[in-house]
Amino acid sequence: MRAIVAIVILLLVLLLAGLIVYILADRAWSVIKARYELRRRAVLAAAMDRWLASEPEQRPDEFLRPRPPFDRALAVQLCLERLPASDERSRSRMLDWLENSGQVASWLRDLSARSTWIRASAAENLGILRIPQVLDALVRALGDPVFDVRMRAAKALGALGGAQARQALIATLSEENRWSVIRIADLLAEMGPVVVEELIDAIPTMGRASRLAALDVIAQVGNNDATPFLSAELDELDRDVRARAASALGQIGDERAIPGLVNALHDPEWPVRAMAAKALGRLNARAAGSELAASLRDREWWVRANAAEALAQLGPDGLDVLTLMLDDQDAFARDSALAALEASGELTRQLMPLTSSDAGSRQDAIRLLKVLTSRVSGHRLAAIRDLQRDEQLRSAIDSVLSRANAREEAVS
Repeated sequence: MRAIVAIVILLLVLLLAGLIVYILADRAWSVIKARYELRRRAVLAAAMDRWLASEPEQRPDEFLRPRPPFDRALAVQLCLERLPASDERSRSRMLDWLENSGQVASWLRDLSARSTWIRASAAENLGILRIPQVLDALVRALGDPVFDVRMRAAKALGALGGAQARQALIATLSEENRWSVIRIADLLAEMGPVVVEELIDAIPTMGRASRLAALDVIAQVGNNDATPFLSAELDELDRDVRARAASALGQIGDERAIPGLVNALHDPEWPVRAMAAKALGRLNARAAGSELAASLRDREWWVRANAAEALAQLGPDGLDVLTLMLDDQDAFARDSALAALEASGELTRQLMPLTSSDAGSRQDAIRLLKVLTSRVSGHRLAAIRDLQRDEQLRSAIDSVLSRANAREEAVS
């Protein structure tokens, strides 16, 4: 029995020792391999620099006859790293080497590999090349069963560009059950204004989420040509579509959209009214001052806040409207106007003459303070006073308020 126990212990010791030796050997091999690759990478990088700078082209032996397996893999990696920022001549030389060495064909085959990682890596590398001959294969890769492979293929198509790539990505945008519409929309936006017309043609066939994402893309990269379409979207049944369209019109900045946005201030859905108010501010729609003032009485805070911000963006005319609204009968309107005047610094500017020796300017500031006194709570007035950085202005506000309180007490 003791002999068996001893044998078992010896076997365990030998197993542990073997495991330790394996770990140390594996670590040593990793270090040796990393150092070797670092040295070879430096050699290959120097050879590549000479090659790309040579005139006429003199391809070095390291690229003509790379030593397997390390040098070839390192040379390919160097090409992939340098391609995005290379000039046209250097790019042409590297692409020519990758094609003639069979690397491009290998990646194309890898798109059908059993390994998900190999397919995804191949799609990503082909996207870096940005050559037309890989376009059809990348379009087919959009049908891959694995999401990561599909997304890398989509990203590669976005980098490649062209009408076929755009159409493929727009088609994927409609497949809401297989794609992240936000990520596809980002890829389309990166392709620039050229996608707008094609998106507009495709929107009627899209589902709700895809349609909203497409409107966001148009808002980012669209121009005045999209205004008629977006203005028509203000009459859609879906409130979110109307709200996105209103927002997009504000971002594009075409003044032709102002009448439609003014009408949208009366939309039955508050998100549409809020986005319309914001858009009118972006468009500097001074003619909409009275309609925006009316929106300060809206029951929804977001609408009031956007309308007040829009008025502040209209310059002196809008600030004058906000000041007049401080005496409005509607408490919501007063609060929204006051918040906008404070945020813009206009309230401080109008109160500053309290410290002036000019009687006329000082009286205007006193009248404004009296309006605030009659319409705003004592706590709010105290907060306005405390937020003033100028000590003289704080003292002047206190002085006016004290005299007003004294007169009220005398009358009572």
